[in-house]
Amino acid sequence: MTRAAPIDLVQRLSLKRNIAFSIVGRGYYAVTQFLIIMIAAQLGTLEDVGVLTLAAAIVTPLFFLATMGTRDVLTVDDLDRFSRADFVFLRLIGSIAALVMSVILTIAFYGDGGLLILGSVVGFSLVKFVGAQAAMNHAMFQRAERLDFMAASIFVRGTAGLIAFGVVFWQTRNLPLALICEAGAWILTYWFIDKQLLVRLGLNTSFASLADSNLRKIGVLALWVLPIGLALWMMRTAFSVPPFLLEHFHGLEAVGLFGALAYVHTALSMLANAMGNASAARLRRCIREQRTSDFWRIARKLTATSFALGLTVTVGAWLFGGPLLTWAFGEDYAQPALFTIIVAASSLMLIASPLTTGIIASQVFIWRVVISGSSLIAAVFAALVLIPAHGVFGAAWTFMAASATYLIVTFIACGFLFGGRSKGVSHE
Repeated sequence: MTRAAPIDLVQRLSLKRNIAFSIVGRGYYAVTQFLIIMIAAQLGTLEDVGVLTLAAAIVTPLFFLATMGTRDVLTVDDLDRFSRADFVFLRLIGSIAALVMSVILTIAFYGDGGLLILGSVVGFSLVKFVGAQAAMNHAMFQRAERLDFMAASIFVRGTAGLIAFGVVFWQTRNLPLALICEAGAWILTYWFIDKQLLVRLGLNTSFASLADSNLRKIGVLALWVLPIGLALWMMRTAFSVPPFLLEHFHGLEAVGLFGALAYVHTALSMLANAMGNASAARLRRCIREQRTSDFWRIARKLTATSFALGLTVTVGAWLFGGPLLTWAFGEDYAQPALFTIIVAASSLMLIASPLTTGIIASQVFIWRVVISGSSLIAAVFAALVLIPAHGVFGAAWTFMAASATYLIVTFIACGFLFGGRSKGVSHE
């Protein structure tokens, strides 16, 4: 393992600077992914966007399940039982399993859809595979409270991926090939950017250390973090239900319309993750050191900020949604009412995010299962009732039902976990 400065000697950035770097990095990445959707919509067809949305609906939940939230847990773990290499090894084998399962399920359920769907799932799986490994690097940057390094990594990776996808799709109109080239660009940034940043922090994990991993210890780690994996799988599956039912009842064009407009959820999720990335290690220290007043002070500020951001983007969607959608995707996507419902639903998830980070920091992972499971049940019930008759608007209201349930149950969970611990002496 290559070493530089010990992590305890690395100068941490302030919480405000970390949040700023995280928001800039995540925001830039959201822009690059939005531009990829925009390129697919402007140069391709509604069916292309539908296939891209369907591929994401198939692949993303499997990666959430198989990687078991190891990034989030590594950020807040005290590393007294497991090493960084244990987390990296578990994420690697989980990612391989997710890639294989994505291909198998696509062949089983969409085998008659031709090479476009299968090829796109393979390409998207490769993108997610590389991204899953890069996420562990970002977790180490989070632990060191050096999110300027994470922002630099995201900037280079997002730019390289966007250029690779855009140039290839522009020249070929071949969605699977464009996704595979995006994955290739991500691999290059992983090796030439992330690895060098980790070396500077003394946190690079070599293949030799992975080869020496104790499989029994890895199994214990997997069982410990499995509730997070289940929770993330259920949460993402809740938002994959609408595309699946839309494709079944209304076809790929309906999936494409919903998927393009629903990208705003991905963008807001990245914004929520930005605040979570910056605050998770700090919240864990507050809990470990029993500084409950500091914990609540940080959680309240982040929740208030999330509420203000959610309200702002919802009002913006209502006022400017029509012209924005026309400019970004074309006339076929100009559905401002539909867009406003989706943005409002995403904003509810944004408000819940700081509290969810606090639950992860408490390491009571079973509550994440309860929260996400409730959201999934709400999504399935609403989708079966609404989507067959109401199409994309039924999908949007399904999204709203899942998000509202997620927020309500998150508040209930925090009441149980922290309701009796609101008092404490601040040490800062």
